[in-house]
Amino acid sequence: MKTPRFAALFTPLFLAATSHGAWACATCWGDTSGSKSTHAAAVGIAAMVVLMFAMLGSIAAFGWHLVWRAKNPLPDYDELLAEDPNPGDSTPKS
Repeated sequence: MKTPRFAALFTPLFLAATSHGAWACATCWGDTSGSKSTHAAAVGIAAMVVLMFAMLGSIAAFGWHLVWRAKNPLPDYDELLAEDPNPGDSTPKS
């Protein structure tokens, strides 16, 4: 089998080639006080937090709705059909 030999030969080469690319960008390591990229990153993080809470809030609201609906069920359909909309009028409408 040539696959294990190929992997054994090229794994150190791939690791050496990618180790430099694993470093953080200059924004993370450099002086970022007041730079535009820091402000943009802060706005992006705030937007993601707002979206996350909106999604979690909608899931919680749906769960609350299901719990409320379980405690307050709708009346039976046959019971709604049997109700007379005009109790004083006994003539059937066609």
